[in-house]
Amino acid sequence: MTGATPLQSVGIAGTGRLGTALAARLKDRFAVLLYDTDRSCARRAATTTALPLADAETLVTADVVLLCVPPQETDNALLGLARCAVRGGRRPLFVSLATSVPTARLRSVLAQSPDLAGIDVVGLKPVCQFAALARGVPTVMVTEDTGRLDELRYLASGLGTVLVGDENVVGPVNRAATKAALRACAQLTDELSARGVDLLLVRAAVGNVLAGTALDHPPAPDNSYTRSVLAELAAEQVPPPVPQSVAATAAETKGTRAHERPRSRP
Repeated sequence: MTGATPLQSVGIAGTGRLGTALAARLKDRFAVLLYDTDRSCARRAATTTALPLADAETLVTADVVLLCVPPQETDNALLGLARCAVRGGRRPLFVSLATSVPTARLRSVLAQSPDLAGIDVVGLKPVCQFAALARGVPTVMVTEDTGRLDELRYLASGLGTVLVGDENVVGPVNRAATKAALRACAQLTDELSARGVDLLLVRAAVGNVLAGTALDHPPAPDNSYTRSVLAELAAEQVPPPVPQSVAATAAETKGTRAHERPRSRP
């Protein structure tokens, strides 16, 4: 493959939530093959996406193979599929999406096996959760590889934007955002539950209103409802006035320690 050659086929190794979501999004643009060592998981994904299952030998005939396996399995999955590709005389581009797996390490793993010369792996780290990807929300994907940038942008053109940058930033960004979202969901659930709100309404408030507001952030300028809520938030965040008794000025405290009184002149 070269950057000037449009991709036609995509293999997906790993049919969990991310792999299945990607398969469903990509199948309208590419011939997509599904593969998983867990055959029951693979069958569920095939049923959900109406896509064919493949064995490892068939999977590596694709132009690109997306590694969507759990992070701790990425090294072994790459090695196994790379060896399968070499045996069949194939050289697919392997793409790692695991934000916690450094692409440099994967390349080092390949380099330790001379028989895998010519096999390439690049990173494409998504700033998103699988649920957003499944719902068609445009995302941003980060890669450090400029040599295969045309191919990566062609692959992801229906998913979002590919940026060149530090892939190691994506994992911490995703984790920080996940923590913030979980805190907001828990806080809202507790607040509404304390008011005696029906559980179905609480779930709708979290899933539809909170999540929907986040998707619309920053709000459109003509959204009068959101503007009114922002005004409320601004008013709630105004710090209370400092009591006069503790509002000492620099002149009043000059030369005075906190634990002693000013000395009187003789």
